[in-house]
Amino acid sequence: MTARIRLFLVALVALALPISGCQFIEEQAGDVVEHAIEEAVEGLDLTDGLPETFPASVPVVDGQTRGATRTTADGSEWVALVAAEDQGSAAQEAITEAGFEEQHAVSTQSGVLAEYSDDDHHVTLIASATQVVYVVREA
Repeated sequence: MTARIRLFLVALVALALPISGCQFIEEQAGDVVEHAIEEAVEGLDLTDGLPETFPASVPVVDGQTRGATRTTADGSEWVALVAAEDQGSAAQEAITEAGFEEQHAVSTQSGVLAEYSDDDHHVTLIASATQVVYVVREA
């Protein structure tokens, strides 16, 4: 996960904690989620479907899926972008049921930003009302 996505996670927590019911806070949280999605897919040439080598151990919600693989200094990284209405909670549940341990998670009405890991992979999950993004990297 890039430093910007980590910064967005911290920003979302900072925004959501003080006044969790305020409309302004919800709007700001929604902006943070959308920016995190943009950051996750920035510069990628997304193709239809999951990347061929996408880890089978990472469950993905149903929906029109586009994905890409990139090489980073730390190894391979896979990105999947799924068009899915309000599937953040379902995505979180599927990941934990697959044996991934939650490291950090922030959920609001505007979306989800969460990190999970198992022995083989780290998963960053970003979900808005209309999209779910998975950023998966080797552990």
